[in-house]
Amino acid sequence: MLRITNLAFGYESTPIVEDLSFEAHPGEITVIAAPSGRGKTSLLKAINRLHEVEETPFWHTGTIEARVDGVVRDVYDPTLDVHALRRQVAYIFQSPTVLPMSIAANVAFGLRLAGERDRSMITERVRVALEAVGLYDEVHARLDAPAQILSQGQKQRLAIARALILEPTVLLLDEPTASLDPVATERIEALLLRLKEERTLLLVSHDEVQVKRIGERVIELR
Repeated sequence: MLRITNLAFGYESTPIVEDLSFEAHPGEITVIAAPSGRGKTSLLKAINRLHEVEETPFWHTGTIEARVDGVVRDVYDPTLDVHALRRQVAYIFQSPTVLPMSIAANVAFGLRLAGERDRSMITERVRVALEAVGLYDEVHARLDAPAQILSQGQKQRLAIARALILEPTVLLLDEPTASLDPVATERIEALLLRLKEERTLLLVSHDEVQVKRIGERVIELR
């Protein structure tokens, strides 16, 4: 679940979005639509506080609430662990982020970063995550190979698997098919339609045809 109430935000003295309210829930794909420069990516960053790694001062008013560790929390609650937030509210970038390590290590990275050391459990969770994105059958014989050998579409599914291994409740997807060919795009869209049943999906897309294909609720930023 994701709830945004009377949200306004911007950088320094420049407002980007004003008075935005909506809810997104599992079972549907919620699409954020707007012309370039109207704050779509900034909104996703505001939700999981990714702007905090940037240098430009960010401000906001209103509230953003998400389910973190089973409890609905204000994501800007000062007592909330931002690392726990980002594990539960995962961000998928437009260009797949592939780490300079093996396929298996890429998927397991967040789990190891969270302190997991049980190798058998990590191996099983990697398998489950890769199966969830339809990638396991394609790579199971080369899990120790560098992830850079994968196609662009496979890399994007790998990035989603790396997020899924931490069992997020919300996926923030910033134009995840923008750099993919039609076949890879179709696979990602089919994957999102499966993932929506158990997670809240918030998708930014410039593709009007894609929005009509898989978007079930559209939020316009003006």
